[in-house]
Amino acid sequence: MRVRQATLDDTRQIVALFISRIPVWQRFTADGEVEDLPYDELTIYDRWLHGGAWMTLETGAIWLSHILSGSGFAYVVEDQGEILAYAEAFANRELTPMNTHLHLAQMLVDESCADDAHHLLAESMLNDARGPGRLSVAYPDYDKALATYYRAFFGASESFRLTRYSLPAQVGQSFYKSQDYDKSDASVIDGWAMAVGRWTSPRAMWESEWAEHWRGIPQILERSKHRQYVNASGHEALVCFHQQQYVSRHADVYCWSPRHLSTQLLVAIRDMGHRLGYRALTFAVPDFSAKLLPEDSAAEPHQQVIATVSV
Repeated sequence: MRVRQATLDDTRQIVALFISRIPVWQRFTADGEVEDLPYDELTIYDRWLHGGAWMTLETGAIWLSHILSGSGFAYVVEDQGEILAYAEAFANRELTPMNTHLHLAQMLVDESCADDAHHLLAESMLNDARGPGRLSVAYPDYDKALATYYRAFFGASESFRLTRYSLPAQVGQSFYKSQDYDKSDASVIDGWAMAVGRWTSPRAMWESEWAEHWRGIPQILERSKHRQYVNASGHEALVCFHQQQYVSRHADVYCWSPRHLSTQLLVAIRDMGHRLGYRALTFAVPDFSAKLLPEDSAAEPHQQVIATVSV
């Protein structure tokens, strides 16, 4: 059993590892009813809805090719040609409190070899994190088993928490400029924080939300996505509004900036959302930024924990 960097030839086995965790495959009928169907009868988009890129060979190959092109790191645990585990990580350089770190964004291990594979992946990633000096992970606060795992295998301890909020989009009384910005080179966010929308790490969220991968899947493209460069009274930012899947007048918001959230930027985001036709905006902010949110913000019940370990 060994850890190595993934290759495109591993795609089929990685997909098999992910889809083995889905107990029932379903889709919506034209009448809005849910029906159970065999995997082979579902479209690529139907499969996508069960968990994203790793639900089918075609999208898995696109995503892995993007990672291997230099956007991130992909690891597999292999035993005599069989893929037993998969993990993704992204390098980040951002503002305090995180600074430079390697973020473990996704990991899945075959239960038949869980302990051995976990040990190997932990050793490999901690070794790769020696350059940046820190490894980070993210998990929901209610998942005590995952928190215990990260403490046991990685030695990670909690750094801060994030909460998702929903708030109305509304016209704001502030001065800002905005324009379309669709360049996807991640070097532009080097050294920046993720002021709004962070759920994993700035680079991981950039590659999944800002960069385009799915132009060949029309159902995904039907959800509007607006990418804007903003200057709100001197506070620069790149903001992405992504139409929610089932509520067309609501948008998820992601924002990268050389500064943490400010009142000026928050007012500009709400105003832009209103001008784009949205009624409500949903985004995550760290606890130290939540004090800037207005009283009409509604918090979701669970938080996301960002934990780190110095190496």
